[in-house]
Amino acid sequence: MKINRIKSNYIILILLLMCLFLCTGCGATDKTADPAPGTVPSAAGSSNGTVITKSAVESSNSKTITESAAGSSNSKAITESAAGSSNSKAITESAAGSSNSKAITESAVGSASGSTTEEAASLREDPLWSDPDSLTAMVVSDLHYTENRDLDHSLVPGLALAQEITDALVDEVIDRHPDVLIMTGDNTNSGYPEEVSGLTARLQRVKDEGIGIILTTGNHDFDSMDAKEFEEAYFSLLSPVDRDPASLSYTSIVKDVVFFAMDDNAVYPGGQGQYSSETMQWLEEMLTKYQDSRIIFLSHHNVLYGRDGENPFSNLIQNPELPALLNEHGVRLAMTGHMHFQYILEKDGLWEIISGMPFSGTHLVGNLAVSRDKALYYAESIDFASYDPAIEKDLEKLDRESSDYMNEVLSSLLDQQNLRGAKKEKVLDLINRYFLYYNNGSLADHIQELKNDPSYNLMIQALWNYNYGPWIKEMTETTTHSGRELEIVFEEDLGDS
Repeated sequence: MKINRIKSNYIILILLLMCLFLCTGCGATDKTADPAPGTVPSAAGSSNGTVITKSAVESSNSKTITESAAGSSNSKAITESAAGSSNSKAITESAAGSSNSKAITESAVGSASGSTTEEAASLREDPLWSDPDSLTAMVVSDLHYTENRDLDHSLVPGLALAQEITDALVDEVIDRHPDVLIMTGDNTNSGYPEEVSGLTARLQRVKDEGIGIILTTGNHDFDSMDAKEFEEAYFSLLSPVDRDPASLSYTSIVKDVVFFAMDDNAVYPGGQGQYSSETMQWLEEMLTKYQDSRIIFLSHHNVLYGRDGENPFSNLIQNPELPALLNEHGVRLAMTGHMHFQYILEKDGLWEIISGMPFSGTHLVGNLAVSRDKALYYAESIDFASYDPAIEKDLEKLDRESSDYMNEVLSSLLDQQNLRGAKKEKVLDLINRYFLYYNNGSLADHIQELKNDPSYNLMIQALWNYNYGPWIKEMTETTTHSGRELEIVFEEDLGDS
């Protein structure tokens, strides 16, 4: 199993590198691989024309894999590997990064719902956030915490500052003091003992301050540990109410809001997400038990994203009946991760928030408030300026070190499509802007800007044989909700669903 997994991760890593070279990553994952943390080169969002975003990727379980792919200087070999994929979504699973998240947020990110600045401010100033009867939470996914400073971070600059970024995040959580901190899997980079002990020590600080913790499993968490070890390491931090005998799934109740913290790694530890028949039965029983409560569904792999096609993507929880089951029991919100980008989508009244990754992109953390009447959500960057100002400067330096190589590969890819001079530079700029918006959750706000760009059709044509063309075209035609803000009004009365 390990041999097959390493081989599979190497193939996916090559594809991810291509995604990063296009200024950040995207979508679906292989059965045994998962999107990698990172940052990407981009020229968008800078007022002085300098590169302010970058992207990078690391293997899902091995430094050796990262070095074998990252060490290649043959961009043709990489592009041919990417072009050979028959699934345009299979290439789309990475993460965008910025050396200056504030600059990007101010210049490139619109409100998450496509609303005006005034409307976005109104959501964040809603009295629900300060209502003592409502639930408040901060939401993180795919932290990929590591203490390995020797990990090759040439393509993953944020990993070099994993401890510092996590400390700043924990300080902000404690200072803002929500009712609960939610983490939806891939809590550590590989599940190594030193990673787990380092993370749990930091989470203990959160718990000691009277803040609840709810976390799920992720595929990376089982690279080097099993379910029993996971339970021993983390469950003393948690307050489970109901436990699934067949997995590490559990319920947790905070201010009358019932969280379903699901373990989608029990069937294939470290691989694709799937619930056993026993867990699905337990889930249905618990949904019935709590049908008169507000329910928030949590899992690592995705519920809706990529499920519309004939062949569901492997980033999904591989239980096709799941969305209908949740809908049947009145669940309105699922929160997941795995993809390393910020995205919100809806189907048949069920909303899914896919959380971005703190080590990459604009370093987003989600904020959630829930009452009997509605739920509010917005994502914003970790406040490095208040909790560790040195991080931004260090990230800028690390990002610069990887940008030249990435830009060289991207330029080579377009050279192979016979793009030169001003045409190529305009396409490069457009690619960079697309992936910037895509990863920071503001794609819906910029659809018309992208489609109206004179280089749009040329970009689609140049990338078509690498599968990015069809995928970008689909995303610009189907994305309707931005990933940074959401308001759900609960129309039904509790007890009537």
